[in-house]
Amino acid sequence: MTSKRRDEVLVGLLLLTAIVIGLGGTIWIARGGLSKGYSMYARFPWGAGLKQGQPVLLAGVQVGFVDEVKLIPDGTITVRLQVQKEHQVPAGTTASVKANGIFGDQLIALQPVRGAQGYMSAGDTIPVGAGSPTTDQLLTKGDSIAANVQALTDEARAQFVADGGVKDIRRTVADLTKLVAQLSSVAAAQSAQLTKTQEQLRRTLSSIDSVKVDSSVKNVQAMTASFEQLSRELRETNTKVQGVVDKVSNGEGTAGKLMNDPKLYARMDSLLAHIDALVLDINKNPRKYINLKIF
Repeated sequence: MTSKRRDEVLVGLLLLTAIVIGLGGTIWIARGGLSKGYSMYARFPWGAGLKQGQPVLLAGVQVGFVDEVKLIPDGTITVRLQVQKEHQVPAGTTASVKANGIFGDQLIALQPVRGAQGYMSAGDTIPVGAGSPTTDQLLTKGDSIAANVQALTDEARAQFVADGGVKDIRRTVADLTKLVAQLSSVAAAQSAQLTKTQEQLRRTLSSIDSVKVDSSVKNVQAMTASFEQLSRELRETNTKVQGVVDKVSNGEGTAGKLMNDPKLYARMDSLLAHIDALVLDINKNPRKYINLKIF
């Protein structure tokens, strides 16, 4: 092997070693470096997309990483979180899986509660909160929405194009245009008729003679005076009649005595009865009372 060839091999080995050391150092630092920290746990459903080495954020600050992921047959995965020892997780904190970038990577977000009293201990299981939808879920939802939109578009095309819906709409618009034109014509005709009627009324009012109006007013005044005179006469007559009634009620005069004296009323009634009997007897036996002789 020539000296030049040997140098190239050495340079390549050095570069490869540097790359390996750099990657290893990066992973080592990301996992806490010399500070191992303490472990905590969380349980998520299958399909969370978690794997070893993914970051763990507490209120948006990276405090650790995913140390281990175990698949459980009951449909969940148990995740061991390695948290740096200088960070404590407040009590009441919840864990959720969130997207880390746009390339499908995930992270675990720890969301603390404001004003929490105390902290969780090492080895505790952090309760799971509501997570944000993953990229796959968003893509699936987008595909579903696109399919629904496509179905609606196909249905609209079938209704408006294949079944003649566009023609019906055009026909309806044309009919509405005709109707509006007819209504405008009717409104114009009514406006002209109203103007004509107003003009006729104005001419009629202007043709009324003021002398006739004055004469009508005088006639009304005369009729009013006549009604006032008649009213006075009626009041006087009413007063007189009321006086007569009062006298009769008080027993004054013949009529009053007749109405207020029971004995006199009885005598008058008896007298009328005798007169009726006498008239009846005269009608039956006129010769008894009338003796007429003709010589």
